[in-house]
Amino acid sequence: VAVGERGIIAVSENSGQSWEVRHSDTETPVTLTDINQIDDNLLLAVGHDSVMLRSEDGGLNWKAVMRDSELGEPLLGTWSADGQRIFAYGSFGKFMISDDAGATFTDIELPIFGEHLAAMTGNSADTRMLVGEMGLVLRSLDDGKSWEKLDAFYDGSLFGAAHLQDDNWVAYGMRGHVFFTSDNGDSWSQIDIGSELPLYGHTLVNGGKQIMMVGTGGIFVSLTSDGELLESGNLEGLGTLTSAVVLPSGEVFVAGQRGLTQGTRNLVAAWNE
Repeated sequence: VAVGERGIIAVSENSGQSWEVRHSDTETPVTLTDINQIDDNLLLAVGHDSVMLRSEDGGLNWKAVMRDSELGEPLLGTWSADGQRIFAYGSFGKFMISDDAGATFTDIELPIFGEHLAAMTGNSADTRMLVGEMGLVLRSLDDGKSWEKLDAFYDGSLFGAAHLQDDNWVAYGMRGHVFFTSDNGDSWSQIDIGSELPLYGHTLVNGGKQIMMVGTGGIFVSLTSDGELLESGNLEGLGTLTSAVVLPSGEVFVAGQRGLTQGTRNLVAAWNE
């Protein structure tokens, strides 16, 4: 399932070879920024105007559950560990929590000054992390009940973060900056990827033992769960890549600036493990 500009939600049931539009701009004509699979059937999509769309049938049908066109502030993502407690976050420090599988949300104040929140991740225990602009990293050790602002280790925007294994995490963003921690965020070190191109999205591959990040100019970067650089390169002709997902076949499907089609192929690119 893919989301994008003008409220488009497209669904493929054959690994991206063909797509069917299941939601269009005639219904909610705003850019959608993220989609998240909460459980086998429940999906949440978010976007500009604080839009949140909900599907209970795997993405085939959608219902708007939230929108604030007056403020026009974007939601940038959602995250959940168990499908019941769901976090939503976005621009100007907007942060909300639902304890009823996304039926209702409550606004939560964070110890920040309105910075944009770009991504959230967590482990199988209760540790959660939020990253955003101006090097913002927030950590919670109690499943989001309380948050602490970690000491800044970078002054640029962070666009993504992932829990790898054990106490290992990665955060990435502007100008090819990638940072790694092996102590749950107490200390961070930069990984030199040999590029200054921004990174915008990622997926975990090989059972979580590796992470692949994608970004501007078709760049892709692969790391081990221990923070070792495995591979980096560019997928030519694809423009900026914003997201990636592992298919059941083990291939990685990526999408971005040039949508879901490239040339005569009905997918952008597939990268084998």
